[in-house]
Amino acid sequence: MATIIDIGSSTASTGSQTISIPILTPAQNLILAEFGLATVTGGSVQLNANVGFQTTLGVPSVVFTLYRDGQPIYNVGSSGLSVLAIQPISLSFLDRNVPPGYHAYSLGVANNSLNVLLNTASVTGPATFSGISIG
Repeated sequence: MATIIDIGSSTASTGSQTISIPILTPAQNLILAEFGLATVTGGSVQLNANVGFQTTLGVPSVVFTLYRDGQPIYNVGSSGLSVLAIQPISLSFLDRNVPPGYHAYSLGVANNSLNVLLNTASVTGPATFSGISIG
């Protein structure tokens, strides 16, 4: 039976349309939330995130990335809907066989559009990120 080792979370916003943070180019990856977790040998970390983003111009292509210790471990892309439409994104990822120790987890987002100036988006909320270390 699995044992809970540690729990972490970070919340930038819990409601829709409560923030307005522009999503920039991949070179300017925006970190939305981060926390640290302790892990044990052979352990795993269940990560969950909820983010709302809004198209502000064109049809942007955004990429949400989960990081462990600054290194990408999972990403998912999404395209914007019509202008001003808010799109909710939910991510779940099981990070298996994490080395024992203390690790920094973060949630980032970047605009991956071919023409970022004509395809823009913003994070509007919610923006929540949590994790459970199990061993």
